Amino acid sequence: MYKFLIAALFLIPIVAEAQRPITFVTADSITYQCYVNGDWDQLIETGNQAIGQNIDYKRLRQRMGYAYFVKTDYYSAQIQYEKALIFDAYDADTRAYLYYCGLNTGNEAFARFHAEKLPKDLQQRLKEEAFKPANAIDLEFNYKANNVLSRSNPTYLRAGLSTQLSYRVTLYQSVSNYQQTIDSSLTKQPEYYALLNWSLTSHLSLDVAYHYLNVSVDGYKYPGNMVLAALTTKINRFSLGINGSILRDAFSNYKQIGLHGGVTLPGKSSIYFKSSISEIVGKGDQRTIFSQVAGARLSKALWAEGNVTLGNLKNYNDHNGLYIYNSVDPTTFRTGATMYWYIGKHMTLLGNYTYETKQIELTNFNYSQYSFTGGIIWKL
Repeated sequence: MYKFLIAALFLIPIVAEAQRPITFVTADSITYQCYVNGDWDQLIETGNQAIGQNIDYKRLRQRMGYAYFVKTDYYSAQIQYEKALIFDAYDADTRAYLYYCGLNTGNEAFARFHAEKLPKDLQQRLKEEAFKPANAIDLEFNYKANNVLSRSNPTYLRAGLSTQLSYRVTLYQSVSNYQQTIDSSLTKQPEYYALLNWSLTSHLSLDVAYHYLNVSVDGYKYPGNMVLAALTTKINRFSLGINGSILRDAFSNYKQIGLHGGVTLPGKSSIYFKSSISEIVGKGDQRTIFSQVAGARLSKALWAEGNVTLGNLKNYNDHNGLYIYNSVDPTTFRTGATMYWYIGKHMTLLGNYTYETKQIELTNFNYSQYSFTGGIIWKL
């Protein structure tokens, strides 16, 4: 009993020290000195202590934001700078660091939203402008291999162009061509795709897409059209969205509605997870598709990503309708891995391997297909 009392007496000064009130003057003085000396951990600790005692103001949040930014914790820095923005929505320094937080977390729409509100001279130094006819181009080639004699190895080639119409509106356009021979019949599928992205707020965006499929089998045309709308919110490390689309081709109509969410975990590796579930409804046909993605940063310039998709993918679309899986033989299972290599500020190379289980149309016979993709993205 006495031992516990003695231990409690020793703990009382420690608890009292941790709960000692902090004043505005003390918090401001300590965090400023930590800022000058580069003592980022102490700055963050003192800042959190002050906020916990209802001492909150713009400079405190800016200092904490800068401390997190220097420590390359850009998501935590973003939180602090957004708090600072509440105190002063016209502060150029706050807007500039929010812009950099967006760039460093891969959220270009967020960065552009804040770039719009920067002073003109700072926009010029950052080389940001409202309209840019060619912001980025990308090329992609895919080759698939299978061991079915009646199916040739399909090929897919795609090119895309991104245009900045304003600080908040971006137009992406893509043309592609798919080709495969099935039972001696040649299938060609030239495509056109357009996606309009509008940042309604810094955390909410609306996507509207159109996809045209000019399917040709031995010269006979079977065109198809798809329209899609998606609403997505991104709040710091979390994202959540809903999308819906309608695909009409020569044979039927398909409606698809989906939910998707994602999270990026704290840490140097920036491990992230994205999940989506979609429901496809056609005439006498209803299916559920589930997709899971996980990725991480392996080094400053190298990222790796794995994915798995479960369900019958007949006429399924993903990536906001950029890819439509309308081949004769539906895919019933898919898994793969992608590597991204960021070369400087302008170029990204990617390579992907995917394994697919395919089902020959109107049969129960399954076969394996191996997919290899290479691509390049060049930011102008």
